[in-house]
Amino acid sequence: MRNFKLALCVLSLGLVSGFTHAATQGTVEFNGKLINETCKIDDDSVDIVVQLPTLSTQTLTAAGDTGGSRLFDISVNSCPASITKVAAHFEAIGGSGSDASTGNLTNDAKASGDDVAATNVQIRLYNSDEKPLALGATGSAAAVDSTGKASMRYYGGYYATGKTTAGLVHAKARYTLSYP
Repeated sequence: MRNFKLALCVLSLGLVSGFTHAATQGTVEFNGKLINETCKIDDDSVDIVVQLPTLSTQTLTAAGDTGGSRLFDISVNSCPASITKVAAHFEAIGGSGSDASTGNLTNDAKASGDDVAATNVQIRLYNSDEKPLALGATGSAAAVDSTGKASMRYYGGYYATGKTTAGLVHAKARYTLSYP
């Protein structure tokens, strides 16, 4: 009986040890595809500046408040026949970072003269359906027409992370063409 209890105890410890080990390890696998074909970005869509409207801090008084969205289009041409859809994949660049909890661009405005940087404000991107588009994600795709052209519509606007303070707001994102 004593050997049986000892064996049961060893077996129990082995099971607990096995479960602990399995729960602390894992893998991440990445899959993708590169193609030779591409569309050409229209000259007026290469470097887009979106001027957001000047809003009162009273519009953005609590976390989650939004306002001042503006649309922008990214147009392409010369798409080969093998490409039927095109979208923009957005990432933060330069001084602009992203907030992992909101998926937004952080404000990287620098004080200039009497102007200070606004606080508790970010820039949120939106798809053409006006649903939020997180940094590191690919936006809604547009169909390429029979002439090899397409236009993708997106929006950008203010997003409050708390009660905002007055000041400058600036953020910059990079986009890359993606073919879903």
